[in-house]
Amino acid sequence: MENRTIQSKNQGLKVLRPEDDFRFSCHSGLDCFTQCCRNINIFLTPYDILRLKNELEIASYEFLQKYTFTLVDHNGLPVVALKMEDDEKKSCPFVGSQGCKVYPNRPWSCRIYPLQPEQTKMTEKAGKQYYSIMDVPFCLGFQEKNSFAVKEWIQEQDIPIYIEMEKLFKKITMNEFLSDKKIKNKKIQEMFFMACYDLDRFRRFVFESSFLKQFDIDKDEIKKMKHDDVALYKFAMKWIEFGLIGQQELKLKPEVIVTKKDELGIK
Repeated sequence: MENRTIQSKNQGLKVLRPEDDFRFSCHSGLDCFTQCCRNINIFLTPYDILRLKNELEIASYEFLQKYTFTLVDHNGLPVVALKMEDDEKKSCPFVGSQGCKVYPNRPWSCRIYPLQPEQTKMTEKAGKQYYSIMDVPFCLGFQEKNSFAVKEWIQEQDIPIYIEMEKLFKKITMNEFLSDKKIKNKKIQEMFFMACYDLDRFRRFVFESSFLKQFDIDKDEIKKMKHDDVALYKFAMKWIEFGLIGQQELKLKPEVIVTKKDELGIK
């Protein structure tokens, strides 16, 4: 395909509804191909890491060590970002001359491009979704003829499963209980990191410690968690809710409650 060099124009901020159209196409015939994969911050969700470590067929702790670095957010909770290559372009480690090498399991932020969510607490509560076009002046894809409705793009890029999985995580990180709190306890930070991001280590924690003796968990759910990463991830979110926010979706076994009350002198 013939390379094209066109000066892209900033489309400006325009909020799009799911039924609204936008023009975009990305392919190797554009001079800007993979330029958007350089010198950028890509924060990874727990589900991103689940998909990526399975795509690469490595353990979560190996993926985290090799491809990521960790920051701490305003609540004191760990946030994971993709580590760019130490080269002049600060390139994504998963991008080559032919494009993305992990494309079927690329992160959410890459998948949604060139859209970005425009959400507030009100739109979240109302279940409304709005988007805008990213301001990327060098991107030539905006000059292509292909046109998509936002909702079509969302489906085509397999975004719904990412939204579904992210809701479980956001239910914790955006909870009002944490809005004015700063987690400083290193143990809590480490357990949060393990359950959210280091899923293979969390599995060992669940099955190789006294964990299962403490909680009343359905036998079928336990069976699924042994081999199903998504089932384990969903359980991990319930466990974090229980420990961090005090939600009661996860329950202690009756005999454990009695022991705890005895220890505290509660009748």
